[in-house]
Amino acid sequence: MNRVPSMTYDEKALASQQKQAAKQPPSRRRFLVSAAATVGLPWLESLAGRNKAKAATASPQRLICWHTPNGIYRQNWFPAPVAGPNYTFSSSLMPLAPLKKKLLVFSGMQNNDASVVFGSHCLGPAGMLTCVLGTKPDIKVGISVDQVYAQSLGSATRFPQGLQLGITSDMYSDIGNPAIYNGCISWASPTQPLQPVIQSGVTFDQIFMGADPTASSADQMRRKAISSSVLDHVTNEAKSLQGRLGTTDKQKLDEYLTGVRSLETKIQTMPALSCTPGAVTKPADTGLDWPTHTSVSIDLMVLALQCDATRSISFMLGNGGDKSARSFPWLGISGDHHGLAHAQNGPALSTIDQWHVSQLTLFCQKLDAIDEGGSTMLDNSVVFMSSEIGSGIAHDQINKSVLVLGSAGGKITTGQHLIVQDQPQANLFVALLNALQVPVTTFGTAGKKPLDGILV
Repeated sequence: MNRVPSMTYDEKALASQQKQAAKQPPSRRRFLVSAAATVGLPWLESLAGRNKAKAATASPQRLICWHTPNGIYRQNWFPAPVAGPNYTFSSSLMPLAPLKKKLLVFSGMQNNDASVVFGSHCLGPAGMLTCVLGTKPDIKVGISVDQVYAQSLGSATRFPQGLQLGITSDMYSDIGNPAIYNGCISWASPTQPLQPVIQSGVTFDQIFMGADPTASSADQMRRKAISSSVLDHVTNEAKSLQGRLGTTDKQKLDEYLTGVRSLETKIQTMPALSCTPGAVTKPADTGLDWPTHTSVSIDLMVLALQCDATRSISFMLGNGGDKSARSFPWLGISGDHHGLAHAQNGPALSTIDQWHVSQLTLFCQKLDAIDEGGSTMLDNSVVFMSSEIGSGIAHDQINKSVLVLGSAGGKITTGQHLIVQDQPQANLFVALLNALQVPVTTFGTAGKKPLDGILV
């Protein structure tokens, strides 16, 4: 495991991990992934041995961090104050009911060290995964939790910094804070933001062809022009495995390839992207409406994890403040999200919150449908969802919306509503990293220990 310089570690646990790693020969899965580095194939039980318990233990673990903008409407978000497994879902969280046993709902979580009221739509996104208050005018914040995990993996996957996806590249400077704070939740170092890629075709090429993430419309036009698709190359690799696969794995591989073809077709039929002259990484318009872009992003993230191209992803379902959705016609809401949050329009905000949760649910259900030998991809993942602020009118960092799904391979006690009484979000990140086998002892400004009540 690679050590992140700015983190503090449990040295005994780190030494034990390194000793165990030295004893273990390279896994067959690692060999296959390396051999097909530009292709990637799903987890196949036939290639992991016949012992399902060992296969589940050997399954890779993933961390997905999901941002929704402008806080939540608190009155309809939090469950009644009943801690433990016997809580009742609030209306905003109702879409998650089918995943209750694999869900942690938090009440009372704070991230006060990461933001202040004035400038919160910039400071909040930058601080959401770093738990550090950004400075101005110079860019400096902290390393984000997804990057601590990604960097701990070293060269285990093709993307040492994971993948970052978003819906919009539109950003602004809130009260003089650097604009990049508004549009970036992933930070490889205190001064290195990892801006989300919003072009679906580019992300597709990253996953399956290792394309340069700064590529733009030219890549998508090239993809439309060539007659042989990425799937043609994937199929050749897949055929070489057919004789070694059992019936279940053959069906799984067929489903995977069908998913790749479907997504590729969807992307190829989208309108061509256009770029503002001189703006290399910021296309002026993706040509997709908000819900379609979200749906495609979900499919891309699932495929990236399924083929083990990465084990770390961050996703921004809109940036903070008025760089979020301008309206929600698919929900029958004409107002912009930022304005509705300031007005505390309960019915509209609750509908938006529920839609945000429904998209997270869809993503997690897709992960939960992928078997990894006695456990699912969701079981072997940690999915964290929150917002840059707590309330859209108060611009605060108290009683934040925080959800966690998945158990990192059985290391997190899910199925609970936890009332944490102003515990720092940074302590949660210490616990999640520990569950992901990163033995940090501190995180951010306030993280000094693992949050109580979630680790097995």
